[in-house]
Amino acid sequence: MTVRLVVSLLCASSLLAQRTLDYDRSVVSQVRIDARDLGYPPIDVIPPGESAITALAVAPDGVVYGVTSGTKSHLFTLDPLHGYVQPLGFLKDVTNVHGALAITSNGDVYIGGGGHLLRYRPTPDQAARPIQVKAACDTTDLGLTVEHESIYALVADPERNLLYGLTSPSGNFFRYDIGRAAFTALGQVAQHRINGEKFERERLIGKALVVDKGAVFTSGDDGAIFRYLPDNPAIQKLAITVPAEPGRAGFNRVEVWSADASGTLYGGTTDGYLFRLHTDSLTVENLGKPLPQYRINGLVLAHNGKFYGTGGDDDDMARLFSYDPGTGAYQILGFVDVNRRPYYAWQAYRIGAICIGADGTVYLGESERTSRLYLYYPQ
Repeated sequence: MTVRLVVSLLCASSLLAQRTLDYDRSVVSQVRIDARDLGYPPIDVIPPGESAITALAVAPDGVVYGVTSGTKSHLFTLDPLHGYVQPLGFLKDVTNVHGALAITSNGDVYIGGGGHLLRYRPTPDQAARPIQVKAACDTTDLGLTVEHESIYALVADPERNLLYGLTSPSGNFFRYDIGRAAFTALGQVAQHRINGEKFERERLIGKALVVDKGAVFTSGDDGAIFRYLPDNPAIQKLAITVPAEPGRAGFNRVEVWSADASGTLYGGTTDGYLFRLHTDSLTVENLGKPLPQYRINGLVLAHNGKFYGTGGDDDDMARLFSYDPGTGAYQILGFVDVNRRPYYAWQAYRIGAICIGADGTVYLGESERTSRLYLYYPQ
């Protein structure tokens, strides 16, 4: 009798908790989105407090890699051939990885773990290895970039076998020559604190880097675009700034970079603007706001020629949008939500990273205490 009562109560509560059909009008189309746990539940999964996805990247063989932040940072992978998330172990003495994840042409994975540059080399038996949640990931420590600094952003130049990075809190720009195993300091993008109230202690450091024909672009002081050319001794501040609301230029930075099929660069800003950077004329074209929210925190080019991105500050609910460069049209696609009535419903309030797979799947990394990897399938 007691068991029947409990079951009846559970069924009743699940029915009451189910969302109405009207709710589905504000979320991503349910036939185009799915989600994966970070491992094999209920045991072999990256635990709460350690699962916030803060970096994603795709290897040349199509395998997706991700890094989490929290009380521990974990490295995980998803091979599209198998379709499940495989934790590869935690990163020893690392708790926070911003966007500092880059993969070179030979498949080596580089991670900014604190101030150290770590390298993970995939093995042929990687997919067949047991789930690793409580074991340390087998990485090589390549050294410390700058004393008392953490790596804030990282990008690979696969053609030249180089890595470029930014550090926090001082905004140091550096290069790592993989062949020579050598770091080189190349100046700063943020030499002053943000010009605000006394509690404003942060410096305005770009959260992402992009490589374009050997040149490297990011943002820094005063919301300005910075450029590094391989023949120059240091990174240079250009006389152009990222789009911002009036009076907020000194608080605005590039959050994400992407490029279209022709190689033209696109960026998303803290204020939620999308822009196009013309690297030949060094001009910025403001494309407006895709969402009525701050912060574009993800942007990728899909196989259909459209850009897909997410927006929303930490206090907002993340939304997915698309942008068609051919027509200039935006489309708000809705909240990042997977609703599988009557079994479960998962919604991501924060997205910490985005990448696009070789098959065109858009991967969205949730960045909350308990997080999952979302898969979006563009039309």
